[in-house]
Amino acid sequence: MKAHLARYERLIGSSEAKNDIIEIRGIRIDKTARRVWVNDEEKQFTTKEFDLLTFLAENPNHVFTKEELFREIWDMESVGDIATVTVHIKKIREKIEMNTNKPQYIETIVGGWVQI
Repeated sequence: MKAHLARYERLIGSSEAKNDIIEIRGIRIDKTARRVWVNDEEKQFTTKEFDLLTFLAENPNHVFTKEELFREIWDMESVGDIATVTVHIKKIREKIEMNTNKPQYIETIVGGWVQI
């Protein structure tokens, strides 16, 4: 039986495989499964919201302009309005912040946003 289990794990990968997870003060982002929990409650994110949140979480304390975020998340080939970045940040805040008027995670500063 053990031989069959070992062979099965070799074929599909070990059941011990770890997902790539980012944790920031009550937020857990599972990059592998593309899932997000805020204070142990799973929240639903669109693809771009997830990509934007993950990008900011991977680059803490760095200020990004709307143009930089648009280029990074939507890529240079995208045709669109950079105002979409503002809309996505607002939607992300509604899902992760306790009080959107006093954000703890994504702070707006002159010239862009910073993940703190």
